[in-house]
Amino acid sequence: MRTYGILLILGVILIFIAWQARTGVFRRADPGEPANKYMRQVLENPQLSEADAAVLREQYGTAHVNPSGLRYLVRQPGEGQPPSLGAQVLAHYEGYLLDGRKFDSSRDRGAPFAFRVGTGAVIKGWDEAFQGMKKGEKRTLLIPWWLGYGEQGKGMIPPRATLRFEVELLEIR
Repeated sequence: MRTYGILLILGVILIFIAWQARTGVFRRADPGEPANKYMRQVLENPQLSEADAAVLREQYGTAHVNPSGLRYLVRQPGEGQPPSLGAQVLAHYEGYLLDGRKFDSSRDRGAPFAFRVGTGAVIKGWDEAFQGMKKGEKRTLLIPWWLGYGEQGKGMIPPRATLRFEVELLEIR
């Protein structure tokens, strides 16, 4: 009976040590930082705000979701091959905040927008989306803030804004 008591006490001590090592509750050198690498990893991954996540679930629940967080709906399929890395593309677009406010449009200017795919000339969400599009394809792009204008925003785009773009790939050169 005494042997079982000692084993029970040793088991409790080992469980306590494992819990303490996992949480780091007693060794917090910097109380402002997460205690362990798992919590730091979770906090480093960008997340959508609850409001943006709810809008995307309700209005765009059928959208394709890439591992990066980019979401898109194919409104009209295209033909041919997608552009190669560095190829120049011509596209029409309209950019909106999730609340529906338009912030930019190539159609309003009357001229398509030209850029080289995959070269960082545009926001990351566009580079990723246009690499998979074909000539004539129309998509609704839902770009999370970490693939858009980030934590600083730009112009009338606020920080951490999820963006919606209506795009059409006109030409691949």
